[in-house]
Amino acid sequence: MPESLSDHILLLLAIKAPEAEIDLGHIYEKVSRDLSCLNKPVRKEEVAGELASLEAKGLVESRGGLYYITRTGRSEIMSRLPQAASRLNLSYRMVLAAKEYYPRVADHILPFLRGRPVSVVKVFSDESDPAGKVKPLFVRYARYKPSPQHIRIDSEDQLMGYVDDHAVDFIPYVHGFTRKEPSWLVIDLDAGEELRDVPEGFLAVKFVAEKVFRLLEGSGVKPAVKFSGSRGMQVWAALDNSRLPSGDPFSHYRRIIQLVQARVEEEIAREGVPGELRGLVSGSSGSAGTGIGLGGGAGGEGAGGGGLTTAKVAGKAERARKVLLDWSSMKPMGDVRAPFSIHYKTGLVSCPVDPSRIMEFDPSEAAPERVAGSSDRLAGSFLLEESDPRRLLERIGFF
Repeated sequence: MPESLSDHILLLLAIKAPEAEIDLGHIYEKVSRDLSCLNKPVRKEEVAGELASLEAKGLVESRGGLYYITRTGRSEIMSRLPQAASRLNLSYRMVLAAKEYYPRVADHILPFLRGRPVSVVKVFSDESDPAGKVKPLFVRYARYKPSPQHIRIDSEDQLMGYVDDHAVDFIPYVHGFTRKEPSWLVIDLDAGEELRDVPEGFLAVKFVAEKVFRLLEGSGVKPAVKFSGSRGMQVWAALDNSRLPSGDPFSHYRRIIQLVQARVEEEIAREGVPGELRGLVSGSSGSAGTGIGLGGGAGGEGAGGGGLTTAKVAGKAERARKVLLDWSSMKPMGDVRAPFSIHYKTGLVSCPVDPSRIMEFDPSEAAPERVAGSSDRLAGSFLLEESDPRRLLERIGFF
C-alpha cells in the first residue's frame, strides 16, 4: 500500500463542502489518478481498506456508503501538509488553504468585493502533474443564460460558497455596478522579464514602489501599498473624481500614472539608487551616481533605452530591464486582484504592506497563515481615504 495513501484521501475529503456526498468510487478515481502520476498505482480494495482504517481512528466517518472527514481528520491533514506537500495534489492544497484562510480575513477582503463585479479564479487538477501544477479556470459571470450575469460577492457566505467551488483568487472591477468611474487609482509595478531573473529585480520593484508612494503622499494623496502576490507591488489611492478636470476619468487616471512615472524617473536620476541596483539597466553609464544611464526623453525613455522605469505597456522586449508602472487596469471593466486575495499561481496572498517597511518586505510574509494571523494590523495600513487630487495634478504637470 502506498505510504501516502491516507494523506491523499484525507486531503480530498478536506476540500469538499460539508454537504458534499463522496462515495468510494469518486475517492478511488481521484486518489488513483494522483498516485498513478507519482508511479504509485493503487487498487480500489486498498482505498476501501484505508478508509476503514481512517474511520477506526476517528479521522473519517461513513454514512450510508458516503464518506466525510471529521474535525480530527481535518486537523490531522493540516498537520501533515508541511511534510507531505510535494507529493499531494497542488489544487487541493490551494483550496484547503483558501478554506482555512478566507474565514479569517473575510471582513478585510469584502470591502473590496462588495458592490462591484468580481471575477474568480478556480483551480483544478492538472492531469499530467497534479502535485506540481494546477489547471486554472477564470470565471467572470455567475451565469450566462438567458444573459450574462456578473458575479456578486457581498457577504462571507457568498465568498465561502465560491471557495467551496474551488475559487481561490478574487479579482474585482475597479468600478462598481452603477458608478462607471474608477473607485481606485491602481499603479501596478512589475519587473521586466530580465529583471525578474536576477535577485535584485524585486528590490528594484520595491524601490520604485516606495518612490511612488512618497510622491503621492507628498502631494496630498493618501496612498496604500500591497504585494501583488507574485513578483510585483501595487500602489493604490482613492481620488475624489469630482476634483478632476472634465472628461473621461479613466483617461485621466491613465495619464496620471504616466506622469507619475516620468516624475519618479526624474527623482531617480537626481537622487540615485541603492548600491545593489547599480548596473541593472541596459545602457548604464552612470548618472547622478546611480550607475544607470538615463538617456534622452521624458521619464528616462529616450535614445539609448536608459532609465529604471517605464510606463510603456506595449513592447515587452523594450522594457525587459525596467520596472513598468502599469496603467492598463484603468478602464471600464478593468480589474485588479483584491487586497487579501490569494494569487492562484503562487499560493501567496496579495497582502497590504506597511509603508514604513516597503524595502524590508519579503514575499515569505505573504503566506496565508502569516497574513491571517496579522490581518487586522495589515488592514490598518490599507485604509483608502478619498483624497483631493489637485495638488498631485499640479506637481506632476497634468495641466
